[in-house]
Amino acid sequence: MSGTLQSRDIPPRFSDSGSLVARLRPHLTGGRAVEWELRDPDRVAKAAQRWGDGVSFLQSDHLATMAAKRREGEAHHGFIVAATRFDTPLVPDAMSAALTDFVRRHEELRAHYRSGPAGHERWVSPPDEVEIVTADRESVHVHDAELGDWVGGRAAETAWSDLVPGSWWGATCDDNGFTFLASTDHVRGDGYSLVLAMFEIVELYRGHCAGEPAELAAAGSFGDAILAERRIAASLDPADDRVAVWRDALVHNDGRTPSCPLDLGLTDGLPKPSVTAQTVLLDAETLARCDARIAATDGSFSGLIYAALAEWHRRMTGRDRFFVSTVLATRAPEHFWTQGWLCNFAPIAVEVPNIGDVDFDDLVRAAAQSVRLARGAAEIPAHAVLAQLAGEGVFRGLDGSPYMVSYTDLRRLPIGDDPVLNGTQLLTGLGPTRNANLWFTRTATGLDVVSQIPDNDVARTSILEQFATLREILAEYADAAGYATESVVR
Repeated sequence: MSGTLQSRDIPPRFSDSGSLVARLRPHLTGGRAVEWELRDPDRVAKAAQRWGDGVSFLQSDHLATMAAKRREGEAHHGFIVAATRFDTPLVPDAMSAALTDFVRRHEELRAHYRSGPAGHERWVSPPDEVEIVTADRESVHVHDAELGDWVGGRAAETAWSDLVPGSWWGATCDDNGFTFLASTDHVRGDGYSLVLAMFEIVELYRGHCAGEPAELAAAGSFGDAILAERRIAASLDPADDRVAVWRDALVHNDGRTPSCPLDLGLTDGLPKPSVTAQTVLLDAETLARCDARIAATDGSFSGLIYAALAEWHRRMTGRDRFFVSTVLATRAPEHFWTQGWLCNFAPIAVEVPNIGDVDFDDLVRAAAQSVRLARGAAEIPAHAVLAQLAGEGVFRGLDGSPYMVSYTDLRRLPIGDDPVLNGTQLLTGLGPTRNANLWFTRTATGLDVVSQIPDNDVARTSILEQFATLREILAEYADAAGYATESVVR
């Protein structure tokens, strides 16, 4: 390990207080700003036709929440952002053509949302109406330290569910290349979609630069995914084993969804302005040792994550049961490339046996089994399941947003060793919170974790202690002797 950067030596970073997005990574730099926009958005909006009847469950929740915040005069933070770095000069017209192709391919990116007599309505514009052009406005210079605020400000102004197009694209150029940024209202996508979006945009852009059209797989229709969700919800069987996963988790938690166990310094329990905390938990070499032990003991890496969280929870609370919600992709094969919010909530519950004398390999296997059950439960819309369980008296209702953990392995996505795609960073708007959700992301180079927490010293101390304990648990697991190193995706 000599000469390598150890993850335990990398200090956690916090976003700047008051920022609208998390802190951008150092390789994403400022420069001369270029933006792209939809030509004649009024005409495109008038050409839109109402799609079907209603929206997805997640979209309905988001639209209602954002409408309430707008009525209260709060800043818009319900957007998601992707950013990456090209080490070649920008060709604005090639990017215009790439973005035009990209938006035309995806029904959801041509959609906007209205409030109608029966609720939220989805309106979709025809692909041929769409043309993305380089914005004709006075160029500004964005300094490196101002990049996050500039991105957050532009997304907050333009990435709205009811706007056409409701997405924003920009770049900051210097002598060595450019930082490319894309944002949309969360109603149109999730983190998985953003990674796929960057892949498509990069392929399309390079194709237009070279004069050779990119060959992309069929995009699929998000509208079809909404209809499939409704069919599944309508045919819900209370005796389904996947419903039982939720039922069992809630029965053991007094009918409540999981709450954050950390002290976040909230004396009144109300959401407060937030910051993000992020750090690297493990480097590639340590991850390879984890993989070797997992392969030899019939575990899984996602199981390792939740086992580490369960052990951290036991050390902190003394309790022998860890319960958290997670979010999992729900992409049918025909929707692999679809832009849209294609995920669902599911419960993860891990028992920690023999407090003080835990066989950690057993714990990893038990956590891996809980993840497998959660993946099955995620096949049924959580909203439909919780409505059923509320009717049974099992579910006692939400008390704010549930405590959530997410794990994404970007190696599963078709980004290979492309430096532009591997350098992609995903961000969200920073709104008020009373939680400390965790987003774990594994790449070829390491395991990162990000949390959005209330902006106070108590919450900062709590999350740093959690990061440190998780790093310690994972490092101890990796340091076990006797396993040949290998790297696997599990």
